[in-house]
Amino acid sequence: MTFKILSCDGGGIRGLITALLIQDLDRRSGIIAKADGFAGTSTGGLIALGLARGVSIAEIVDVYKTKGSEIFQENKAWTEQKEALENRVALAGPGLFACQYVSTGLEKVARELVGDGNLASLSRFVVVNSARLWDAAARSWVPSAISNAKSNAYRNISLIDAALATSAAPAYFPPHEIAELGYFADGGVFANNPSVTAISEALASGLPDSQGNLRMLSLGTGMSPQGIPPSAIGDPLGWGVSKWLWPWASGSVPARALFSLTLDTTSMLAAQQSEQILGGDYRRGNFVLGQPIGLDDWKKVAEMENETNVYMKSQEWQGVCQWVEQNWQ
Repeated sequence: MTFKILSCDGGGIRGLITALLIQDLDRRSGIIAKADGFAGTSTGGLIALGLARGVSIAEIVDVYKTKGSEIFQENKAWTEQKEALENRVALAGPGLFACQYVSTGLEKVARELVGDGNLASLSRFVVVNSARLWDAAARSWVPSAISNAKSNAYRNISLIDAALATSAAPAYFPPHEIAELGYFADGGVFANNPSVTAISEALASGLPDSQGNLRMLSLGTGMSPQGIPPSAIGDPLGWGVSKWLWPWASGSVPARALFSLTLDTTSMLAAQQSEQILGGDYRRGNFVLGQPIGLDDWKKVAEMENETNVYMKSQEWQGVCQWVEQNWQ
């Protein structure tokens, strides 16, 4: 029997794109009820945990459409910093000397989605990524696949801890502390696309009886149309912190280039690796956005919805829908 996992990328408020794609596929093929497991990173982790708990996709879509201002509540220290720098940071996104947002609103919305239970209480498999900032045994920070698989070290943590650990985007939100385990940061720093993590965790846990019986549908949050053209490099020796982490765009170099590069390329690499591992049993749905949309650009939900509707009329999306019809039974 096949074991089917729905995998959801990170991307902040762009999780609306993933949720809309899931909603379309669920109307067509009932993919949520047929899924055996869910995987997610960051905002995708919130979606995965919500779906595993039985929250309707309509409710999840509504969260992204209506709760952006509640999720992204500015940190007072960041506001003071912004004013001190004559509002330049306001154009740039996450804080230089303080995280841009408090986690109060994020926690409230996340709790509405995932409730007060723990991971082990969920009946379907779920895995989310997070970076543990200190592991005493390893004497280092470590990547963490947080799942409800029987052998997983984190299976008894609360759903809200899992949700906040996977979505604590560095410089946007503060690191999240889990009692007795320490602090965690957003899993997007190493696996913004959780496909490979989910494949590994599912196989290691013996959930599909063989790799040949594993199916995965991976959905992105839209790719920003950005990169660094050769003409923008200038002197390569000049590419230090001030170039890679400059907090606002400079010419054709995007703001926080290293951060965006990490998120985008880890997502692309995971898709390539998953396809190499699973072949035709892996399918990816994603598209290039018409404009850059930041993780916290909640005022652009209408633009995201419009772009997603256009993508859902494309031949590429019809191919994804056909794959689901043939492989998601």
